[in-house]
Amino acid sequence: MRSMNPLTWLAISVAAMLLTAGIAMAGAHGGAKASNIDELPARNGDWSDDETAKGREQLIRAFDAGWIRVIASRKDLEILASEPSNQPGAALSYMVRLADCLPQPEIAEWPEKPVGMFKDILETGVIRQLVQGVPETPENTSWYFSGISQRYQEAVFAEIEKHYDVELTVESVVVPPGRLPITSLLNANKVDFITQLNASGGNSQGLRRRISRRFSCTMSASSQFIHIPEKSRLVEEIKSLNDLMARPDVSICAGPLTTQAAQAYLPEHTVKTKYVNDLTACNTAVKKGSLDVIINPLHDLKVADIDGYTAVPTLMVAGTPLWVAAEGIECPSDGDPKTEDECFETERL
Repeated sequence: MRSMNPLTWLAISVAAMLLTAGIAMAGAHGGAKASNIDELPARNGDWSDDETAKGREQLIRAFDAGWIRVIASRKDLEILASEPSNQPGAALSYMVRLADCLPQPEIAEWPEKPVGMFKDILETGVIRQLVQGVPETPENTSWYFSGISQRYQEAVFAEIEKHYDVELTVESVVVPPGRLPITSLLNANKVDFITQLNASGGNSQGLRRRISRRFSCTMSASSQFIHIPEKSRLVEEIKSLNDLMARPDVSICAGPLTTQAAQAYLPEHTVKTKYVNDLTACNTAVKKGSLDVIINPLHDLKVADIDGYTAVPTLMVAGTPLWVAAEGIECPSDGDPKTEDECFETERL
């Protein structure tokens, strides 16, 4: 069987549509139709390997410089005070500040000699982001975070625009919900960066993301909570993540913002993932008795108008940065359009 390019089979699996949008578009993308990946031009230039690597690193440093200025000015707090739209200010209770980049703009320098892709982005005024077409409705956990992610990114790009005196147009490449070869898209230069879709601790295409991609400061972070039906005996038996880890008989419902962490920390448990409408789907599954508990990054399901649960904090925090391609990573197709092609390092340490 002839090996199919991973980007080709991704294109076949999705509808043809490239969305051009303003800076505010990031993270999940309103259930929009997916893009035809094959028709997207790659951002390539007559750049040396050194210039390619340096340009990618410059983009990451520009993201970091912008974000550090956002938190130094406390614009992030202004954003949280008005989110989510159904309960303004509730985000202050479920968003976590992960201090991997401190608000010290005096030592967060901007790249002043752009090369490679970063220079091309500034000169063309166009930057292409990868987003996921998850429905933007309150039935999805992502809805309670995507507005924040979008506005965080908008604030970062405003800082970049101000410093470099440019106006940037963001083109959104949309992929459908679920696990897809998005590291391959970065490597092929089909997108310039991946929005806050992926937690930094997770994996994609067989590699830890912190190895297979460059990553910025953590912008959005949240904890995970075990939601137990109020009338369940488990309310008295599970008071922590450690208690749940010791009970492999307890089955779990998780959404896309939780599933990798839940499966990794609880490998002996049954973990069912609901990628679309995960809040309502998990609530239905637990209320019907087919699953026992929900793990979710909302501190209280009442934020999503779901009653009848007791929340147990796991004290486990996950954060999402922006992602840019790294060198020395290859992701060849295995010829099966139903699988997520494995990536590997070309030179193992």
